[in-house]
Amino acid sequence: MTETTRLIVGRGLLGRSIERVRSTPQVRVRVPWDDPEGSVLALRAGVAELATHDGDLELYWSAGRGVTSTPAAQLEIEGDVFARTIAALSDLPAAVRGRLTVFLASSVGGAYAGSARPPFSESTATAATSAYGETKLRMEHTLRDATTTGDWRSFIARITNVYGAGQDLAKPQGLISALVRGHLSQQPIAVYVPLDTLRDYIYEDDCAAVVDAAMRRLREEPAGSTVVKVVGSMRAVSIGALLSELTRLRRRRGPIVLGGGDATGQSLDLRVRSEVWSDLDALARTTLPEGLSRVYQAQLTGRTNPR
Repeated sequence: MTETTRLIVGRGLLGRSIERVRSTPQVRVRVPWDDPEGSVLALRAGVAELATHDGDLELYWSAGRGVTSTPAAQLEIEGDVFARTIAALSDLPAAVRGRLTVFLASSVGGAYAGSARPPFSESTATAATSAYGETKLRMEHTLRDATTTGDWRSFIARITNVYGAGQDLAKPQGLISALVRGHLSQQPIAVYVPLDTLRDYIYEDDCAAVVDAAMRRLREEPAGSTVVKVVGSMRAVSIGALLSELTRLRRRRGPIVLGGGDATGQSLDLRVRSEVWSDLDALARTTLPEGLSRVYQAQLTGRTNPR
């Protein structure tokens, strides 16, 4: 069996889950994200080291500090670091590029916030309503174009709402983790969208399992191929239902504050149905009650990702 070497960029909720799902040799890079030029140099060094390995090569881009409310200037920096890293792949010898598969974590909310007629699929016309969404779509186009000319293979996952025990509580996203924290601390948690807002939630390990299976399958596609897939549980839940489930599991209601914040770029209905490699959707096995319970226990025992 051909050995695979991976470079995982971004060690947050998804990146750590991807690392756990399969044991393979890895190239590890410390990226100084507060220094864009330093980040590019570190990532280029990681790409160069990856290219020295035999067998199949995989680069996973699960990085990104941006959220829907992040200023456009900051998102432009993230997008530029990504584009310059992809350019480093294009500079590799053809024999190396032919063994390479690249993953990009994109966003359902970023791609479809302004789209009409949910549930949304890969064939739905994208319509970003925020700088965050526009940046994610630019990154998709950058990778798709480079893949075609570079003759490697790429998998773009438009992911719904990933949650799990490893959520970074310092990052201003992750409604489930924030609500669980409110239950534990009895401190009010702000909810900026209506309670009938529909979202699809996928547990971290399930998301990583789908990504891993897709990356393996992608090796069978022709060089230069890019596959775009919506990755989620395919089960939409309202914010109100989520709150009710937490109350049922914990037998008490957590304090929340409705409205009063920035809900720019947020859609009321983000139901999805994947049309691409839909058999992989069965890997999203964790039920919402199971996932909520794991997040609660992780926060109760302090086993969350601090950064």
